[in-house]
Amino acid sequence: MKKTKKLFALLLALALMVTAFTACYGGTGEDTASDSGSSSEAAADDSASGEDAQESDDTIHPMRIVQPGVLPTDYETGIAAVNEKLKEDGVNIEVSVTRIPWDAYAEKLNLMLTTGEEFELLHVMQDVKNLSAIAGMGAIISIHDLIEKYPDLYNRFSETEWLGTLYNGEEYAVPCYWRSFDNVMSYMNYRSDVAEAVGYDEFPETTEEIIDLMKKSQDYILEETGAKAYTWFHQNQDTAHWLHRSYDTYPFYVENSLGIVLIRQDGTVDSFYESEEFKQDANTYYEMYQAGLIDPDILNRDSQKKYDDAKFGAMLPSQTFDPATGVPMQENGVEGAEVKWVEAFGDDIPDMIYTYVQNLNAISATAEDPESGLKFLDWLYASEENHNLFHYGIEGTHYTVTGDKRIEQVKGEDGNALYGMDTWMTGYLPYMNYASNTPDNHIDFMTYKSDNYVISPAAGFIFDASNVQSELTNLQTEIIASIYPIKVGMVPYEENIDAAIEKLKAAGLDRYLEEYRTQFAAYLEANPDVLEIAKGTTEG
Repeated sequence: MKKTKKLFALLLALALMVTAFTACYGGTGEDTASDSGSSSEAAADDSASGEDAQESDDTIHPMRIVQPGVLPTDYETGIAAVNEKLKEDGVNIEVSVTRIPWDAYAEKLNLMLTTGEEFELLHVMQDVKNLSAIAGMGAIISIHDLIEKYPDLYNRFSETEWLGTLYNGEEYAVPCYWRSFDNVMSYMNYRSDVAEAVGYDEFPETTEEIIDLMKKSQDYILEETGAKAYTWFHQNQDTAHWLHRSYDTYPFYVENSLGIVLIRQDGTVDSFYESEEFKQDANTYYEMYQAGLIDPDILNRDSQKKYDDAKFGAMLPSQTFDPATGVPMQENGVEGAEVKWVEAFGDDIPDMIYTYVQNLNAISATAEDPESGLKFLDWLYASEENHNLFHYGIEGTHYTVTGDKRIEQVKGEDGNALYGMDTWMTGYLPYMNYASNTPDNHIDFMTYKSDNYVISPAAGFIFDASNVQSELTNLQTEIIASIYPIKVGMVPYEENIDAAIEKLKAAGLDRYLEEYRTQFAAYLEANPDVLEIAKGTTEG
C-alpha cells in the first residue's frame, strides 16, 4: 500500500485524538539556506506573523537558548545581526545562545534544571532526555494557552507533530521540523568505494555478511590511512535497531533513551533487557567486539573521535542515518565515490515510525518572560531571511549562496564554519540549505518519505516518569554500569546478564515497568484507534 493512502488513513484515525486541540486554534549539521530571491517574498507573506502577540511596551526581554555543543568562532557577529533584525522587526527580545559541550551536557543540564538557572528556551531530544522526563521535573511549562497567540507558528506544523508535544494532555514544546515526517530508524551509511574495494558491489543483507564487510572495511581503511576506524553507536544509549529488522519478532520498538521497554505492535510492553531480543543484540555485539570492530574504550570515547572514524568511512549502524558524516566521508573517498545510506537487511522489510517528533524546543519554567521563546520561534519561521540569518549568519560574511538549496560556509583557521547554528535543533525543512559538497543522496534522505513502514503504537505516547523519578535515576546509573558493557560486547551475555538484571530490579526496574504499563494501557484505552493503526500499517 502506498504511503499516501496509509497516511490518509492514519490522519483519519487520529482525528478523534486531535479534534479538541485543533478546535482551540483553528489549525489544521552542516545542513543548509534557500535562495535569497524567495526569502523576501516569504518575509512579505508572513510579515504579520505574531504581530498581535507583541507587547506594546519597549522592554527588551532576554531570550536565552540552552543547547548542546560549542559556539562558533564568530558567534558574536552573527548573533548581533540576529538581534538587530529582531529590533528592526519590532520583536522585543534579545537572543543569546549557551552551548554545553557534549561530554558534559547531561550533567550540566541536570544541574541547571535542578538549581533553577534562568533561561528561556531549552532544546529537547527525545532520545537523550525526553519531554515527559523534563516536564515531570517541573523544568518546562505548558504552552497550551500561550500558543493561541501565535497561530502562524502553530500552523507551520502538522497535527501529528503536535501530538508529539503533549504531556498530560497539553502542549509542552514546539516541534522542530528539520527533516521529513518519517522518523524512521535502522539505516546504515558506508563508503561505496571501500565496500567495492573489499568485494562488496552491493550492500549485504545478512548479519554475517554485514559484519564481514565491517571487518574488511576496517582493515582496508587501516592499510590506506593508518587509522583504525571502529563501528559505533550514534550515542552509547542507542539501541541496535538495525539488527532488529532481521529478527523473527520484528516489527517492535525499543524505547531509545535508556532502552528499558520494548513495545510490540499488539501493545504489549516487555522488559527489553530481559528479552530474547536483547540477548541476540548482545551476542552479535560481543562477536563484533571480539573481531576488533568496537573500540575497547567505547564507553568513554568522545563524539569527536567517533566522527573522526566516520571521516575515513567507518560504518555507522545506528538508530538513524547521520548525514553529518556524509561530507567528510565523501571528501576522503576516491574520485567519484558515493557515500550511501541503506536500509538494513533490505527495503522489503518495513521501516519503523516510532515518534511523531524527535526534536522540540520548550519554554523553561525559569524564563523571565515565558513568551520570549515563542516570539523567537514565531519570528524565526516567519521567513527564510530570518531562518537563514540565525542559522547561517550574514550572507557574504559567513556564507555564500552557490545554488538551489546550496551554500558555502566561510571557514575559520580551525576548519570549522565561522558561524552556524545547527538546524537539527531549530531548523525548518522548507527553508533549509545544504553545503555545496553535500551528496545529493543525503538531501534525499532528509526529505525521504517511506512507502513501506509500520507505525509503533507508542508513536504518540509520552511516558510521565514523575511517579518513578527516583527509580529512573537509579536505573540510569545501573544501566550504564551493568548493562552497557554487555550491550556493546565488552563482556559476554550469559556470564553477566543475571547479575545485571538483579541490580536493575534492586534499582526499581519492576516498579518502573509497572508504571509504564499502567500509563500505556490507559493511553491505548483512551485512543482505541492506535492499535488499529499499528495493525493496518503492519499489513501494508
